[in-house]
Amino acid sequence: MNSQQSKIVLISGIIIAAVVGLGVGLTVGGFDNADKETITIQSKSSELKKITIAVMPNEDPKKFEMQGKALEEYFTKKLGIETEFFYPIDATTTVESLVTGSTQIAFMSARPAQLAHERSDGNALLFMAEVRPFTSEGGEKLDTFYHSEFWVRKDSGINTLEDAKGKNVAFSGPTSTSGYLFPLAKLVDKSLIKAGDDPKTYFSNVLFSGGYQQSLNALIAGQVDIAAGGDHAKFRYLTPEEQNQIKVIEKQGPVPTHGIIYRTDLITPSLLANFEKAVLDMKSERPDLLESALFGATDFVPVNHYAHLAELGNAIAKTKIPHI
Repeated sequence: MNSQQSKIVLISGIIIAAVVGLGVGLTVGGFDNADKETITIQSKSSELKKITIAVMPNEDPKKFEMQGKALEEYFTKKLGIETEFFYPIDATTTVESLVTGSTQIAFMSARPAQLAHERSDGNALLFMAEVRPFTSEGGEKLDTFYHSEFWVRKDSGINTLEDAKGKNVAFSGPTSTSGYLFPLAKLVDKSLIKAGDDPKTYFSNVLFSGGYQQSLNALIAGQVDIAAGGDHAKFRYLTPEEQNQIKVIEKQGPVPTHGIIYRTDLITPSLLANFEKAVLDMKSERPDLLESALFGATDFVPVNHYAHLAELGNAIAKTKIPHI
């Protein structure tokens, strides 16, 4: 090969290498954002040696921690990857664990799920929702939505929210969807408080009880005059005799049920699909875990994050409640 031919071969090689390099650069360097995101997601997800799943407490976490091992065994077997479950002490801890990525999937209520979505720059999405049995006067029903209620004792003389001005009220807690957010939205709807106002501007004392059961117990015991929570709570936590002592004076909703949220940048589509199937299989394979470890859910169904939480967004916008 003469020197002229060598130069031609060398130049051709440089051009080919440059073209190949440019092609890689176009894909990875940002010209195709969708491909870049896919590569990033797969890279991060492939590093996972263990998946950590949080279950936000709805009652005393210690009651459910005992079932954690059974859940870990079930999902480890179904997913083919080591799985760890833990029960955070509250909603705020659950949100933080998702935002930092220390947990990649979480079972949680609607409002904290939306907050996790916002604080993770949209990288946390709700993809499944609980189907729960709700007992009502018309019998038992299954749904992914329910309603919030205001309750009073029948002998209280309170028949409307207007009658409750200056009274003592019990809410589940500042992060509760049906036990705080939606009741406040009703107060705003009725012009009893202004958007952004503390409920103490209307009630004389506000008790954050810690849950539906605690609020109902406080109402029955006469510690508060009015309480709020999910429409199913009175049937679940009160005896028939106690149920007969209270009445509903207002209803609000529909309220989205709890759901399952995941980090889109840490969980691959294939792992997500396997997790979703494992959850759906629980109804036939381990219904006991749904009841004992996941707060009584009857089933879970796939949902769209934005559609499921639409009413929640309306309530937040209406009340202007500050983020937790």
